[in-house]
Amino acid sequence: MTAPSLPALVALRRYLEPGIARHGGRQDRFAVLVDSLLILAAGVLVFWLRTALEGATITWPRGYRHLGFLLLYLVLVLLFLQREGVYTLAWARGESRELWAVVKGVVQGALLLMVVFYLARMPISRLMVLWLCGISLVALPAWRLLFWNIARRDVDVGNGWRHVLIVGAGDRGRELAGSLSASAHLGVFVRGFLDDDEGEGVLGRIVDLPRILDRYLVDEVFICSPLQKDQWETILTETRQRRKNVWLLPTHPAEGTSIWPDWRALELIGGRPIVPLHWEPAPVLCLLLKRAIDFSGALAGLLLLSPLFLGLAIAIKGRDGGPVFYRSPRIGRKGRTFICWKFRTMVPDAEAKKAELTARNERQGPMFKITGDPRITPIGRTLRKYSLDELPQLWNVLKGEMSLVGPRPPTPDEVARYEELSVGYYRRLDAKPGMTSLWAVEARSDPRFERAVELDRYYIEHWSPWLDLKILLRTFPAVFGGKGK
Repeated sequence: MTAPSLPALVALRRYLEPGIARHGGRQDRFAVLVDSLLILAAGVLVFWLRTALEGATITWPRGYRHLGFLLLYLVLVLLFLQREGVYTLAWARGESRELWAVVKGVVQGALLLMVVFYLARMPISRLMVLWLCGISLVALPAWRLLFWNIARRDVDVGNGWRHVLIVGAGDRGRELAGSLSASAHLGVFVRGFLDDDEGEGVLGRIVDLPRILDRYLVDEVFICSPLQKDQWETILTETRQRRKNVWLLPTHPAEGTSIWPDWRALELIGGRPIVPLHWEPAPVLCLLLKRAIDFSGALAGLLLLSPLFLGLAIAIKGRDGGPVFYRSPRIGRKGRTFICWKFRTMVPDAEAKKAELTARNERQGPMFKITGDPRITPIGRTLRKYSLDELPQLWNVLKGEMSLVGPRPPTPDEVARYEELSVGYYRRLDAKPGMTSLWAVEARSDPRFERAVELDRYYIEHWSPWLDLKILLRTFPAVFGGKGK
C-alpha cells in the first residue's frame, strides 16, 4: 500500500479513502476535499484582508463578485492539479514530484484566471489573484508535508503497515517483491508468495489462500502469473469476502473468467504496470475522527487523572516495595509487539507462579483467568474491581499503539496458540487494540474464548464511530459498578 520514492502520504491515504473514478483512475478524494477547503479558506482570508486594507465595507454585490471569482479559481486549480496527476494515487510518484505537480497546478490555474479576467475586462484585482495564489502555494504543499510526517510516525509504531501477498513466485513475482520491499519504510511488508510450486518464501498453494489471508493478515494481493479459471474464481471470491485489495500485473486471464481489468486505471511500480481488480475504500473522516478522539481523550485523561495516578503509585509501592507498573508485552495491529502499561496488581514474581495455577484456568482457549487468584495483592483486587489498573494504558493510546475502543490486546503466548486452535483468530489482529472492547461490555464473564473472538470480529467488520461511542458509554457503568475481577 511501490517504488522507493513512493510518498509516505500514499500509505496513509490508501489506509483511508481512495476510490475508483468514473474514468478508471483511482482518485484521492481526501486530497481533493482538503485542497478545496484550504483554497476556500484562503479566498475568505484574501477578501477580508483586501477589504480591511482599503477601509471599505463588505457589501452583498462586492461579496457576490468575490465568491464567483473564488469558485472559478477553485475549479481551475483543481482541474490543473488533476491534469498534473496530483489526485491519482500513483505508486511511483515521489514526494518532490508531487510537490512540484502541486506548484505547477496552482500557478497554471492562477495564470489562466488572470488571462480570463484580462480578456473579459472583469473588475477583479490581479493583486488578489496573486495573493490567493501565494497562499495556495504555501498551504497545499504544507498539509501534504504534515501528513507525510504523520504517516511516517504511524508506520514507526506499526499502525500503517500494509501486508502484501504475491501470487506467483516466478521472476516477475520476485522482482515485484524486491520493489515493494524497498518501500518497507512506508509500511509495505511482503509476507510471501502463493504458488503451486514450492520455493523460498512460498507460504502455500492457491487453494490455501483463505488460510493464508487470515494467518498473515494480508491487506493486498498482487497477481503476477497466469492462472486457471478456478484459481481466478478462488482468489477473487476469497479476497472480496475478506475485503482485500487485488492488483494485477498484465497477464491474460483464463478463458471463461469474468475478469475485465480497467486498463485506464493503469499505474506503475518499479517501472512495471499494475491495474486494480478490486479495491476496498475506507472511511477517511471516520478514521481521522477516531484517532483525534483517541489522542485528545488520552491526553485529557492523563492530565486530569494525574493526582489519582500519584495516589495509586504511592499505595502500590508502599504495599510491598515492588514496582508500580506492570509492563506486559502485547500483540498489536498486524502482529506488532508493544509494551502495554498497567498498574501492578499481583506479587512481583506472579509470572513465575503462573505455571503452578494452569490447571485452575477458568477460561476456554488461550486466555488465562481464575477466581481468587492468590497472586493478586489486596490493593490489586480493588484496582481490578474498578478497572483502575488499566488506566496507564492511556499512555499507549496517546502513542498510537492502542485505541480507546478496540479488541483487547492479546499476549504473545495467546497468539502462539492461534495456529493450533484456528487461523481465524488472527483476525483479531487486524485492528488496533483498545482499552475497552465490545467483549468487555457484552460478555465479560463468558469463559468461552470463541465468544470473545466472535465479538472482536463483529467489531472489526461493523466498526463505526457510533459503535465506539456506544461501547464507551456502556463501559462507564461496568467500571463504576465494580464488575472487574
